[in-house]
Amino acid sequence: GALGGVVGLGGGGFLARVLQGLLYEVGPADPVTYVGVTLLLGGVALAASLVPALRAVRVSPLEALRAE
Repeated sequence: GALGGVVGLGGGGFLARVLQGLLYEVGPADPVTYVGVTLLLGGVALAASLVPALRAVRVSPLEALRAE
């Protein structure tokens, strides 16, 4: 989780410098953009894992063991 965020931020910073000519109205080291994208991706990952987790919580452990 956190390690991936750090690696992603580092990679994003590197690519922003490489693609600096394509960025419009955003600086290559804009902290608001980096924090916003990090929070957005974290929220999407949380939402994607929440549905299966809630579904798993509703299953009785005894029923799960019997199914195998």
